[in-house]
Amino acid sequence: MAADNTRMLARRIEETFDRGDAAPPSQYEERVWFEQFQDPDQVFRALLAHRIGEECDLLRLTSALKTVCEVWPELRARFAFGEDGTLAKSIEAPSASIVQLLHVPSAGEALTLLHDLQARPFDAETDPPFQAVVLLSEGEILLAFLVHGLLGEVLSPQILLEGITAAYAGETPKPLSPRAVESDGVDPLPLGWLQRPASGSTVVALRQNGIDRPASHSHGVDLPAPLLGLNSSTATNALLARAGSRFALFLAKTGGPETVTLRLQPGTGAAMPMSAEAAARVAISRDQSPEQAEKAVLSGLEQRNDNEGGTATFTLQALATPVQAISEHGLQFEHLPLPSLQSGLGLTLAAGPTTAGDIRLELTGGRETSPHATAFLLERFVSHLEGGADFSGIVPQNAAATALSPAASVQNDDDTVATILAEFREALVSPDMGPDDDFFDFGGHSLIATRIIGRLLSNHGIELRFNDLFSYPTAASLAKQATRLETAAPAQAEATASDSLTAPLSLAQMSLWKAYAAFGFGEIFNIPFALDFLDPVDENAFECAFLDIIERHPGLRTHFYVEDDTVLQKIVPMHDLPGYKWFWTSEESQGVDRHAEAGWRFDLARELPMRLRFLKDAQTGRQVLSFLFHHIVLDEWSVNLMMDELTEAYRARAAGKAPVFATKPAPFHEFARKQVASGVNAGHLAYWTDMLRDAPKGLTLNGQDSTPHEASQDEAPAGGWIEFKLEKHVGDGLYAIAKQNSASLFNVVYAAIAASLRHLGGLSDLVVGTSASGRTDSGYFDTIGYFTTVVAHRVRFGETMTVGDLISSVKNTINGSLEHSEIPIDLVEEALGMTPGRDHLFEVFIQIHAKNKLNGTLAGPDGKPVEFRQIDPDKHESMLGLQFEVMEETIGGERSIRVLMSYRSDRYGPQDVERLRETTSGVFSRFAEAGASSRVLTTLA
Repeated sequence: MAADNTRMLARRIEETFDRGDAAPPSQYEERVWFEQFQDPDQVFRALLAHRIGEECDLLRLTSALKTVCEVWPELRARFAFGEDGTLAKSIEAPSASIVQLLHVPSAGEALTLLHDLQARPFDAETDPPFQAVVLLSEGEILLAFLVHGLLGEVLSPQILLEGITAAYAGETPKPLSPRAVESDGVDPLPLGWLQRPASGSTVVALRQNGIDRPASHSHGVDLPAPLLGLNSSTATNALLARAGSRFALFLAKTGGPETVTLRLQPGTGAAMPMSAEAAARVAISRDQSPEQAEKAVLSGLEQRNDNEGGTATFTLQALATPVQAISEHGLQFEHLPLPSLQSGLGLTLAAGPTTAGDIRLELTGGRETSPHATAFLLERFVSHLEGGADFSGIVPQNAAATALSPAASVQNDDDTVATILAEFREALVSPDMGPDDDFFDFGGHSLIATRIIGRLLSNHGIELRFNDLFSYPTAASLAKQATRLETAAPAQAEATASDSLTAPLSLAQMSLWKAYAAFGFGEIFNIPFALDFLDPVDENAFECAFLDIIERHPGLRTHFYVEDDTVLQKIVPMHDLPGYKWFWTSEESQGVDRHAEAGWRFDLARELPMRLRFLKDAQTGRQVLSFLFHHIVLDEWSVNLMMDELTEAYRARAAGKAPVFATKPAPFHEFARKQVASGVNAGHLAYWTDMLRDAPKGLTLNGQDSTPHEASQDEAPAGGWIEFKLEKHVGDGLYAIAKQNSASLFNVVYAAIAASLRHLGGLSDLVVGTSASGRTDSGYFDTIGYFTTVVAHRVRFGETMTVGDLISSVKNTINGSLEHSEIPIDLVEEALGMTPGRDHLFEVFIQIHAKNKLNGTLAGPDGKPVEFRQIDPDKHESMLGLQFEVMEETIGGERSIRVLMSYRSDRYGPQDVERLRETTSGVFSRFAEAGASSRVLTTLA
């Protein structure tokens, strides 16, 4: 195999890589994907809901929904951004989560559930863009759909219902086909005073509607038909033209823009994009007469070919038909206009006749608008129709001019234009491009736009939003939207002038080395991953692919040794690599035990810090990979980087090609040299010593200190471990409370564990150890290496502290410490006069392992997937007093949370451990309950 490696390296320079995706994303899909990427916190999924008639066959309906998901592969699309700089689209098999049948006690809880689903973070790489939910509530059947904007090019509410109806009747739904989609949306805030308070303060009604988050909101009024000069038999388009034109003129004359643009929406479903063919926009100016305005709107409704373009002021549509019946098969859909969390919906005016002969107007405002402003606006419009006084006097005269004014100052100088133009020219390879030339005319697209915006921010301190470039595509116009930050430094790593293969250890590595030496240079810092391949994998291609990774990241081919009392690391050149044995095929590994392999004792001065060995599982016959690394070259951040690159490299090698990566990562040794040359940051060290100087030591549970007790003969002195998996509703509740408090899942589980210990020990002050990425220099974000540091945080509990207060405190403590996180714990202990290895700042350690990529898929040479799953590692006793490891996992689209608690039995007896397990599980459940944020900590137990 060493000879094979040599031959492979020798021909590497002659290889090329030609990659072509079978189903590349459309320009529309690419743009929507990047908009989601730019604003990951915004909601891009429309919520559509219907009440289903009593004659519906529930089993037949769910079968029809599954048929639609099978027949329309677009509903199962996934989008992944590859290392080669392209956005790839794939079609996945239907998952259980794409069609769900749920029971809910009440309509209110059904709405809360749907909002939770709509607000859930969306990952285009793992989540389908479509989800159907059948809700059984209070004797009714509700059918809801979550439709991501990615499907706007092929799907509309009408197309969706027609497809379900066909499948329900036993017919095959017509295939989806792309359609041109309107390019402009609706202004989310056409009137500046409609905006919610920027501070987030909310005026609440004394009778709550049950919605505790920003959502769309509707108000309605029934008017006598003569008030609009109509009668009950007036045609729909004539009714819409009269109501829409009057409302447009009302806005234009009462503090709105001089020209109001109507977006004419056929039918319902304003939350989803319209086809370009159906879309129409009509501009109404302030000086037009009511007759002229009405004629213009009516023409647009009937012809739908005079599209004015531009961003609309509001959407005009007909009221939803109460019931859409498919009588032949007994299936009925009654549209339910539920509040939506989706962004950018703006104002929508719906008009239509009532059964009593009146005219109903419904005004809906998007989540960006005040929930009270639309009621006020509709009321004033009715007063205006009645001939009453308008309210232009109470709207600031500059309201229209100040609407949506940017919070940050903008700057338009020659330097900004020149900088933007230079980035345009480089990215587009167009040296002759001028300041007034259009970015898209020179081959620009969403991907290049994202790169340019990132480079302008990181390298020049020029801040722009993704959509700015689409609206202002020349360097001269884009500069007017730019904000110059006060400080800017290039994000890329500084190049080193030294070509030496030798470097000192980084601060984090040195901290780990001290502990490694204290434990006799044993296997304590082995990371024994193991992968179970569910499909056959080409072991030779896998070896070549991993060799590509080793070549890109020299930290993985490094020796560690002591010279003159200094610990050094030295890169092994690629041409020397064939002299090292680091890879074994399953044929070479017959008789080898995976568990014994995990306990290999590395000699870091003479061998590589990794061992890859394929084995055959005796029971399943499948290939299993023992994936062993020494921790000194790999941290958790690096694992995901490694798996992403390995996936790409294997795809190429399995096809007989060499991978081509878009970027070249900075080597870890440069980082180590740079950090050591800079020395320890005294200010960052002082941050930790000031926080921890008078912190309590140890941990008290139920009045008893965590002091040694005599272990039994059957009990290992180091201790043991227990594991418990959180029930799905508890996990979902933890995600929900994290979102409610603008916090991460780690913030929430950290707070819950801290609250459990507070209860058991009656604590007012607690020190918690955790790991930090240690990556404070963005130039090394793509580097595989060991950056991780152990840090200690101090958590204080107040008498009246609520769950929300604690989560906020934990979040602020963690986030505030990130910029200081390169300081390892041993340096803090030394600065406080403690003896590292003997004295410890904390007894409790909390860590989360978030969605690692050791569960995934490789692409075989024939395009068939090669799935693999991580095998749980052997459980090890804690070196610390009490250690909590929280595993956040997503497998097959289903997410779960497991908690592993390890402990030292010389400090915690069986009763202590059971109390810890029971209390922690209970507090997790309390945190997951509705309204938990406002609960006082003392009421949790």
